[in-house]
Amino acid sequence: MLNIADGQCGSCKHFGDGIPQEQLVQIRVNHTANDDTVGGCDLAANASMHLKVSPIGSCDGFEAADAA
Repeated sequence: MLNIADGQCGSCKHFGDGIPQEQLVQIRVNHTANDDTVGGCDLAANASMHLKVSPIGSCDGFEAADAA
């Protein structure tokens, strides 16, 4: 199980493309995700790369997701 800290992709509003909405809400509420969880990043600067990231990844484009 992955533990997600503030500032990591799992708590970022850009994370989660391709992850079912209900699962994404649970990741953000519980701050945990399965080890094999990977989601798309829709940060404009990364769009052309079709970047897939782990919920414990991070970058300079972090923006906190809205509260669930």
